[in-house]
Amino acid sequence: MAFGVAIVADGARADDLMDLALVEVHEQVGQPTTYYLRYAVHNVDGDLAPLKEPRLGPGADLAVFQRAPGFYECLVRGPVFSHQIHLTHGVEGSTLEVVGADSSIKMDREVKLTQWADNTADSDAVSMIAANYGLAPFVESTNTRHMESRRTLIQHDTDLNFVRMLARRNGYHFWVRCDDLLIDSAYFKPPVLDDPNAPLLRINIDEPNMDSFDITWDVERPTSVVASSWDGAAKQVIDGSGVPPPSTFSGDVPLTSIASETRSTSVLAAVSDAGDLMGRASGVLMESSWFVQASCKVSAQRLGRIIRTHSVVNVDSVGTRYSGSYYVAGVRHVIHESDHEMYLTLVRNGWKS
Repeated sequence: MAFGVAIVADGARADDLMDLALVEVHEQVGQPTTYYLRYAVHNVDGDLAPLKEPRLGPGADLAVFQRAPGFYECLVRGPVFSHQIHLTHGVEGSTLEVVGADSSIKMDREVKLTQWADNTADSDAVSMIAANYGLAPFVESTNTRHMESRRTLIQHDTDLNFVRMLARRNGYHFWVRCDDLLIDSAYFKPPVLDDPNAPLLRINIDEPNMDSFDITWDVERPTSVVASSWDGAAKQVIDGSGVPPPSTFSGDVPLTSIASETRSTSVLAAVSDAGDLMGRASGVLMESSWFVQASCKVSAQRLGRIIRTHSVVNVDSVGTRYSGSYYVAGVRHVIHESDHEMYLTLVRNGWKS
């Protein structure tokens, strides 16, 4: 049985589905969270179980919880969309891997052509889309409003791709998460750069909670934006220059001070006003600003907590330049018989002087 894992099927605890050889949950910024549940295949009454188990079939609603002592967290909830089956002669050693994703995958099934109502903000559209899927919206407001007299907001894509596009052009992230009461929520907000309760990852000191820490950086990326558009009504250029660099973690030196030579990109878009254009330019800079990337493996038991994407961790004793806060861009949870391991992808848009 996988360490501490509890499976909830169609809203009910399913003890008979918890005999798992391995569980993986993959979280990544900008992608639905996916899960992989590995079962041993057995010969039962002349058939192979659990290959036809309806609670593991197409569209089945599963939730994966970590409920080891000291933990109570829903890692993911959503529909099954695939089986990966490995059969060996004699059945012994055969496996079934059940693959599913969080409920945002339902938002990616149908392309829609929609002209949103007059005076709609990007955040208004996201809130309405989230509500249509029964998601509790935690949506941070955006400034630009789309007016019929200038440029309306047009959707010609799936709801998921449309919402992700709105997130990128505002410098936001969008993700869906389920809580321990099986309530799915949709989040639409900029990256969090401050958390007083962030976990501390330690190495090279007494009582470390990780054994290695890998760091790469690459400064060849845009640090400024040339942004312009055309106002057809006023017959003049809309200027989106002067966009400030993205905020960094407290005390960090930003990329603009580390790589001070000009590195620019352009944003040419049909927009409503200068505020809309500058918002898109800010989103481009935010996305390109994460020039430091780090990776490590951490045990949930050793750390005493579970780390999720879209959160902050603090790292100690990796040198004065690289110690400090990082944004969690990815977590691969690997849960086997004796432990819950977390393979972290961390990013940062500055470093200490």
